Amino acid sequence: MMLSASALFLLLFQTSAPAGGSASNAVPSVDSVPAGGPAANFGLARTGFSLGNSPRWNGIRVNLRDAGLRQVNGLSVSFWKAPFGANRAGTVNGLTFGLVGPEAGRLRGVNVGLVGVLTDRQMAGLNIGGGALVSRGTIGGINLAVLGSYSEGKTIGMTLAGLGAVSRGGFRGVTAAPVAVVSMGSAEGLTIGGLGVASDGGLKGVNLAGIGLYARGRIAGINVAPVGIVGREQVVGFNASLVVAGQGRVGGITIGGLSVSSAEVVEGITLAGLRIDTKDLLGLAVAPVNRIRGEQRGIAIGLINSAKVLRGLQVGLLNHAANNPPALRWLPLINLHL
Repeated sequence: MMLSASALFLLLFQTSAPAGGSASNAVPSVDSVPAGGPAANFGLARTGFSLGNSPRWNGIRVNLRDAGLRQVNGLSVSFWKAPFGANRAGTVNGLTFGLVGPEAGRLRGVNVGLVGVLTDRQMAGLNIGGGALVSRGTIGGINLAVLGSYSEGKTIGMTLAGLGAVSRGGFRGVTAAPVAVVSMGSAEGLTIGGLGVASDGGLKGVNLAGIGLYARGRIAGINVAPVGIVGREQVVGFNASLVVAGQGRVGGITIGGLSVSSAEVVEGITLAGLRIDTKDLLGLAVAPVNRIRGEQRGIAIGLINSAKVLRGLQVGLLNHAANNPPALRWLPLINLHL
């Protein structure tokens, strides 16, 4: 769903290549875009007040539609979106305001677009988009978008989006969106997704979701989601969800309303409402069913406890330790192997 939302942002600001053309042909080169256009300038040495398409200006610059902008230091105001790629070499330092959406290679300072803000390389400072914030490079600072934010580089700082936040380079800082936070890189800091948080990299810090958390990389920190926490690698720290599952190590303090599972090892203090299922166990496991397919080092408490290799204690109605002598493999109440 969030990938569709980011596609809408890209369509709105024409950040993808036109049909039938390659991406390299879609964006004009710096040399192919003429610098500026007609302007009425009031001042000296490119400083003062400019009305029109001055490519370089210090002070106040007001223009209908920017094209070939090179550098503005001060206040830059535009009323219509620039032609696609026309300002990719441009930089604005100061206050940028666009009725539809300011666009430049770099925007540094306070950047406001009633529809959105678009940059090719960098958006830094206080960035406010009435619709979206879109950058083919990085977004950094305090980033506020009514609909959503999208960056192909990193998004750094505090990012609040009305629907979703998407970054190909990853997030660092505070990121929150009522629908979802989606990162093709890692997400570090405080990450909150109203429905979910998904990362192709890892999640590190405080990660909260209204439904679920998912990462192909390592999930570490305080991780809370009502339905599920799923990591293709490790899930470590304080983990609480209906289902907690990791392909790698699951460790720390882990609470699963239904189940906790790992393809490798569960360690630390682990509680589950129905089942704990892991290859190896290290620590304390409490659940109605504790299934240890490899080695248990520690204590398992439940109704049914089973371990292929027991190096510790099982407490429950029925306890199984496959490495005990035949007469002691299945025991009620307590089974022990040191």
